[in-house]
Amino acid sequence: MKKTTVILFAISVLILLFVDRCTTINLTTADIFRPSNYNDFKELPKRPQSQNYEVVPAQGDFPLLYNSSQNEFYLSNGKGLTKYDGAGNLIFTNDLSHEEYTSTFDFSNFVPYVFAKNGVYDYSGKKLVYSRFSEILNANNEMDDKDFKSIFESHYKNAELVIYDNDRNIESDRDCLPMYFMSKGKWTLMFTQKGDYRFTHQGNGDIDNDTIGKIDFLGFPAKFADKRLMVLKDSKNGIYSINKFGKEKITDDYLNTFYTQILKERKLDYQTDDEIKLLSRRKEEYYATGNIFSLPSWVSPSFMNTGYFKLTYRGENIFFKEKAIKLFSDPTVQNDLYLFELPKKSRSRSKIAFVLYELNVGGYMNDSTGIVEPIIKNTGLYLIKPKK
Repeated sequence: MKKTTVILFAISVLILLFVDRCTTINLTTADIFRPSNYNDFKELPKRPQSQNYEVVPAQGDFPLLYNSSQNEFYLSNGKGLTKYDGAGNLIFTNDLSHEEYTSTFDFSNFVPYVFAKNGVYDYSGKKLVYSRFSEILNANNEMDDKDFKSIFESHYKNAELVIYDNDRNIESDRDCLPMYFMSKGKWTLMFTQKGDYRFTHQGNGDIDNDTIGKIDFLGFPAKFADKRLMVLKDSKNGIYSINKFGKEKITDDYLNTFYTQILKERKLDYQTDDEIKLLSRRKEEYYATGNIFSLPSWVSPSFMNTGYFKLTYRGENIFFKEKAIKLFSDPTVQNDLYLFELPKKSRSRSKIAFVLYELNVGGYMNDSTGIVEPIIKNTGLYLIKPKK
């Protein structure tokens, strides 16, 4: 009798383990004893809030940069910039998709300007200001080396701002880069000589280090005056609020690997008590199941979950829910939620921070529109700001 009881008990345990690990049925104590108020948790687009703060969708995406002199935040919105003040109020946002670009606001230079084909959009003030180039020099590589040297050095000497760009939007056969000079409020565009490779981002060996967010020319570093913008950081994960050409995160691990690339903010203190914490999760559906030939995923599938989260910000708690993934091979839950804040020395000036949610599990093609629609629709950048 005792042996039969033990066998029955073992079979029961195995059945329960199978149901828990291999099906979408929720048997965990977390599910049984989950507080009823978890049902009230809102998704990020529905503006979850605490007593004094709320989370709202941000009008833009990475890179996310900060102007310390003006206490303002800049986000890329594709073809232009979006700007918020230190309290999270939208100052302005612009769609410049009609423009033909020679540069975009991105990884290359942390400055509040968008350089278009015929002029410059200046985002540094309270309203957007467009200035046409007063001159466009060497547009057809018409200068000889002697004239180029003389004219370049004269403009460099007299300029208050000097900003170098890359060749992303230059015809490949031109093999040149644009350079921008601002002197007495007027902008000049000058193209390099053909095949000039004396810029830091080109990795030509003449310059040992490449400062992230600033392209320099050998012997003539860029001039940003007080216009350089600052990156934010998720200190828990060591991730900065910029991407390398939109492909790879700039992290502490990345900087350790590519040690010739320098990010000045790495010396700053970003430590924080604020955090995003997973409180509980509930299995909703299968994410991936294997077959008999793909052990162990066949007997231990991966699940899509609803995660219940607590965002602690400035001593207050904001509760929300979003999708997460529990992979069979990973003891942790993947949610791809990140909290970006200013360095400690700058936080007293601003009342906002940003949450990035970027869990990507692919999508489906919409046959009527031809657009791939993501399975998880709430991904993107969110702003934590004071409630009005």
